[in-house]
Amino acid sequence: MNTPRLAVKPIIKCTLIGMLILACSAKAEEALTLAETIQLATQNQPLLQSLEDAAASSRQAAIAEGQLPDPKIKFGIINLPVTTRDALRYDRDEMTMANVGISQDVIPLKKREIASSRMLAEADQFQTEQVATARTIERDVALAWLDVYEAQRKSELYMRMINDMNAERKLLAANVNSGGAKTSNVLQMDTEVSMTIEKRIFAQRDERKARAALARWIGKDASRSISSELPVMTKSFSKQSNTSALDQHPLLRNAYQAEKVAQYDVDSAQANLERNWGWEVGYGKRFNDRSDMLMLQVSIDMQLDRANRQERRTAEKLVLVEKARKLTEDRRRELSSELESAMADAEAAEARENEHLTKLIPNADAKLRIAQAGYTSGKQSIGDVWQARRDVIEIELDHWTILTDRQRAAVKIGYLTNDSNLFKQLEKE
Repeated sequence: MNTPRLAVKPIIKCTLIGMLILACSAKAEEALTLAETIQLATQNQPLLQSLEDAAASSRQAAIAEGQLPDPKIKFGIINLPVTTRDALRYDRDEMTMANVGISQDVIPLKKREIASSRMLAEADQFQTEQVATARTIERDVALAWLDVYEAQRKSELYMRMINDMNAERKLLAANVNSGGAKTSNVLQMDTEVSMTIEKRIFAQRDERKARAALARWIGKDASRSISSELPVMTKSFSKQSNTSALDQHPLLRNAYQAEKVAQYDVDSAQANLERNWGWEVGYGKRFNDRSDMLMLQVSIDMQLDRANRQERRTAEKLVLVEKARKLTEDRRRELSSELESAMADAEAAEARENEHLTKLIPNADAKLRIAQAGYTSGKQSIGDVWQARRDVIEIELDHWTILTDRQRAAVKIGYLTNDSNLFKQLEKE
């Protein structure tokens, strides 16, 4: 069943009367295609931009982590008396001096290099997360668009059924007085109309909810009319090739990068076994012609309890590495399960579509033609014709559901196998 094409773009043409009146042309808002929806969702997306900013922040931090701490300048009074009659007199005691100096804490180069590398790995993790998030947005937007499309199409078909039922109900009501129809027939038709109206209400509700999901990513453009063209995204369903492609999924790459960051934490903890040290130089100015003083000191961290401090930190980071590896494996299993489910949906949709094309649709069309021929020859009633028409619409409704289900499966499989060309097909159509 071919999708109807809609290429109506009403244009209000401008006319120029003399040199005084100028009207501008206005073009009706174009229908929202799936390709445009994905483009709107991924361009200028705050969530993706925030991850880009986070990566840039980590790169800046990597530069800072590779540097030594800032040196410290020290100045003040040393050995100033505070008791006896010499209290607060800087020129009485020979040990009193005005001191100025500079000190520097020295972090070993290995520690700084590891800390810098860890921040660069974190920046790469934000980048892979950005790629994974962009792919997830594409999938979610495509599925929401298809949900809107299906609900919109169902609403149209239910309206056709309601119109047919109302026409039949009007005829039945007119024939009650003449004995050509029973009151119970009219009541039965009223019930069927109400049930179909309820189905249309559900379809309209589903469309509204799907548009709300679209608005999460594209804002006010979600209220635009949806294109009547159902995009066809082709995707091979080879289980072996798809499973192999799964290993390149952005979510798995992001998980691998998280493992790398965790490993750098282990390296950093092990590097902490290497002691920090520092130096300080000071000059003391004494008074009353006394000799000035020079001070030179070196400080070294004392690791008195490595077993309960530094080594415990290393053990902690090793456990976190193992945790990251287990999360990676869990992510792989999750994606594999989703891929198997999507392939089952695709295969079922393909089988159902084949059943509709080869049997259900031809049979429904044949039944309608027989009913129409029977009505023309007087052997069947107009009610039989209307019922056959409703059966055709019901089959058509189911077929549109199958078509959208098949495209949903293609979207999910393309997402899970990291098929970057899946949505590019839409731009060429």
